[in-house]
Amino acid sequence: MNMKRLKLLLSVIIVAGFMFLASCDNSNDPDPLPLKTGVLIVNEGNFGAGNGSISFYDEELQTITNNVVKTANGGSEIGSLVQSMFLYDEVGYILCNDADKIEFISEADYKYLDNPTTNISQPRYMTAVGNKGYISCWGAWGENYTLPDSYVAVIDLTSREVVDTLECGSGPEGIIVLNNKLYVANSYETTVSVINLADNSSEKVNFDAAPKHFAPGADGNLWVSISAGWSYPADKSGVQSINLTTGEKGNFVPIQNTAGSIVSDVSGEKIYILAAELYPKTGTKIYVYNTITKNLLTDALISGDNFYGLGYNVTTDKIYVSDSKAFAGPGDIHVYDTDGTKSDDQITGVGPNGFAFK
Repeated sequence: MNMKRLKLLLSVIIVAGFMFLASCDNSNDPDPLPLKTGVLIVNEGNFGAGNGSISFYDEELQTITNNVVKTANGGSEIGSLVQSMFLYDEVGYILCNDADKIEFISEADYKYLDNPTTNISQPRYMTAVGNKGYISCWGAWGENYTLPDSYVAVIDLTSREVVDTLECGSGPEGIIVLNNKLYVANSYETTVSVINLADNSSEKVNFDAAPKHFAPGADGNLWVSISAGWSYPADKSGVQSINLTTGEKGNFVPIQNTAGSIVSDVSGEKIYILAAELYPKTGTKIYVYNTITKNLLTDALISGDNFYGLGYNVTTDKIYVSDSKAFAGPGDIHVYDTDGTKSDDQITGVGPNGFAFK
């Protein structure tokens, strides 16, 4: 072999070696978890089984990654029924109501940030303003499945500790802060508590059935989902407004079988409402109410079975519906355009019940 050919052969070997090393370098491989903006799905899990989880959905790629919190934390389970998740200032607050705790994770990479807060009783939903978080809590069960000791927990977002409690009605669910007032939907009675955060004074607004959740409207009102359930006349089910200036009730819009979940679009002009037939029926529908024209679409925008949660991505104008599959195994999510056209389906964990958008 002459010198020219030897140099050529050595050059080929060196190049091949660099290519091999590059192929072995994991620094260029995709992250094992999707660390980007997208949709986090709360999978409630089976009661008492401790199998609640969080999934991530990539809207752009239309892919889902299940158990992102477990994977990010070395296989450590959340170990509870997950009621809801709230994102605020790059922190994810995971509210677990059968283990009575709040887990804190990094919104960016899903890793635990601190030990969980456990001095809390049946947390449900959360909102925040400034350096304080407000969490609706059912409290301990009373006789005959009553909730006599419900309250709102106040959490310092720096220390991640409960620092105060506020009075509300029984069975608080949805919670929202607007104009320095905290609105709490008391689902085990027919009231909404309105708490002035300047002095913690409160009053109640009375309804004809059980308030569940809130959605701000473009008309300047706060809209409340009202569920009749088994306890109230069927014609009392629907949505109703609260005037944010006067505190008075406004329009009542009857919607049969209103279940609770209610979300507004990016402008607040349209409100999407989940309706569910009472057990053992499985029929579920999504209705649309226009807060400006005051019109309810006669026909449901979306229909199906076992719809359990509802969400709206203000960034991409997509509607999200979760399907519990009756908790018999993994659930589904369905993604829709605002005209009701389905764009994707994905399999989730057990009992998907809600969404958080990051």
